[in-house]
Amino acid sequence: MSSALLIDFGSTHTKVTAVDMTERKILGTAKSFTTIETDIRHGLKHAIERLQQKTGIDQFDQKLACSSAAGGLRMMASGLVESLTAEAARLAALGAGAKVIRTFHHEITDCDLQHINEENPDIFLLCGGTDGGNRHVLLHNAEVIAKSTGDFPIIIAGNRVAAHDAAK
Repeated sequence: MSSALLIDFGSTHTKVTAVDMTERKILGTAKSFTTIETDIRHGLKHAIERLQQKTGIDQFDQKLACSSAAGGLRMMASGLVESLTAEAARLAALGAGAKVIRTFHHEITDCDLQHINEENPDIFLLCGGTDGGNRHVLLHNAEVIAKSTGDFPIIIAGNRVAAHDAAK
């Protein structure tokens, strides 16, 4: 069996669904209150625990998430060019139901890192550089963000030649 965990971060509830991808059937669903005031992952953890109680499944081959919330997912982004970074973040947020709380352009500084740590986003979009173009800013920003005290997923959407090194 190939299993998938589908997650929807909503304004009120975080909903999870276990799916058997081989048989193409839903194995179970559960929900918990969305915890945007503290940490969105708390509500997710509670929803997954409820799903495990219903289905007995605790491992998934895939995890796919989206947000149906009206700006409940707090997102930050960094990139090379201010206008392009802001536009990339805006478009990504629009598709994810997120709210862009801050963008950074060019190299992230220690002061910027302090803001990232203080605001602790739910998700961070690390972008910058076109294929065959600038690698330095993406790699520099990846190194700085790696020093963050926050615990948030990072989406890398930049120069494909540098993306692998940035992920490390």
